[in-house]
Amino acid sequence: MPDFFEVLKTRRTVRSYTAEPVRAEDIQELIDLAVLAPTGMNAQPWAFTVVVNREVMRRLGEIVLEMLRSPEIQQALATERMKQLVNAIDYDIFYKAPALIVISGNAASPGSGIDCQLAAENLFLAAHAKGLGTCYMGFLLLAGENPEVGRLLGIQEGYKMMAAAVVGHPSARPEGPPQRNPARVDWVK
Repeated sequence: MPDFFEVLKTRRTVRSYTAEPVRAEDIQELIDLAVLAPTGMNAQPWAFTVVVNREVMRRLGEIVLEMLRSPEIQQALATERMKQLVNAIDYDIFYKAPALIVISGNAASPGSGIDCQLAAENLFLAAHAKGLGTCYMGFLLLAGENPEVGRLLGIQEGYKMMAAAVVGHPSARPEGPPQRNPARVDWVK
């Protein structure tokens, strides 16, 4: 098992995966570790959906790309690089990863979005420690209000998609630590 601080320092977003499936036991272990995250009042408001069906992932990708390529979103995209990315003919929002894990939160539970994000971070760190790669799926979350997305994912009544990531065996992993600006720290004494 790698050193915890080394896992923190070397975890990177992976956007290139092999076709090798992730074993169901490994995905279950990631979820078991994800739910060890802090949760307000021990509410544990999460539900996990694992998608390994390529056809479902293909359709989800189509829905998200249709949204991203709409005139309203095109105007809102922050950079020219982002516009080029989402408009590329071969862009796969899931980067050909073999698995997608969606974390939904109980909408009636205050703070469920925060709890689900904390669980997602545990999942990312656990995946990296196991030699797997992850990429946060923020674009998928933007399409969360689309009824077809909820139907494809089987999101339970009263739950809302709060976090999502693809998981797989990296075919390439970014080198070196991510570039980070120094943290702004204000001390109140």
